[in-house]
Amino acid sequence: MSRNTIVSRALACIIGIGLTWAAASHASENLSPFLPGATTGVPAGALPPPGLYYDDTFYLTHGDQLKDGAGHGIPLKLRNYTNTSLFLWVPGWKLLGADYAANAIFFYDQHNVDTRAIGGYRSRSTGFFNPIITPAILSWNLGHGFFTSAGMSFYLPTGNYRYRDGKTLQTSYANDYWTVEPSWAVTWLHDGWNLTLNNVVDINKRNSRTDYLSGNAYYLDLTASRTIGHWTVGVIGNYSRQFSDDRQYGSVVGNGNRFEHMLVGPLLAYDFGRAKVSLRYLQDIRTRNDVAVSFAFASVSFRLF
Repeated sequence: MSRNTIVSRALACIIGIGLTWAAASHASENLSPFLPGATTGVPAGALPPPGLYYDDTFYLTHGDQLKDGAGHGIPLKLRNYTNTSLFLWVPGWKLLGADYAANAIFFYDQHNVDTRAIGGYRSRSTGFFNPIITPAILSWNLGHGFFTSAGMSFYLPTGNYRYRDGKTLQTSYANDYWTVEPSWAVTWLHDGWNLTLNNVVDINKRNSRTDYLSGNAYYLDLTASRTIGHWTVGVIGNYSRQFSDDRQYGSVVGNGNRFEHMLVGPLLAYDFGRAKVSLRYLQDIRTRNDVAVSFAFASVSFRLF
């Protein structure tokens, strides 16, 4: 991979629950929008009792290198400050023998990008990311502490994105295309333990304005935690990999831009009764064809009624 190709890709920024970067000298697009580790810390295979729930999460994303396919890095600086609001509705309905739920997630972000070390520029911008609507989550109680769930989410192309001369700008925040996101989770809950694997796939639609198609990607969020009294401690992780090439005008972009991430870190939470506060951190331990980023999360969640 040539330095010029890497430089053109590096004119980019972390955007909410994904990364945006220039994939070639003539175009730039966002990667799949799911935020690695976003569903860690919760028993994604199980649903809470009927009610309306709210979760507010603030997270910091930071990265200082863009890695190529061999893991070699070049410098850049990314700092993102994002607030997410999630509403989860569990009406108490049964469908196909499963508990039914739906949710909606909204994002607001300030992202700071500095690519001057590789011939780019420094920028700061704020905006809304694509809202995420999940009209159906189904959770089955399998017995003996095992639960499994399946869901289908949709990313609406209504966030903040910016173009110049037909190219996506570094200051863009959202994706100007639809993403369909099926998920499947397995959870084991017993004696305070929460062991959860959540599988997520992003299927991206083509950006009609730039004719850019971001490759589809697979994500695995993992949680292993134990609750003792009001405290919960544990370990979380994520593995992410793009499994189809980026394409534009019918051709593969660069080497396909197939990214890969591995992240791991701690979880600490405290249940106050009416609300639960949690802290999570995911440290990058492996990145390919992407910006090497780590995430710090602070969340508060409670039942509205």
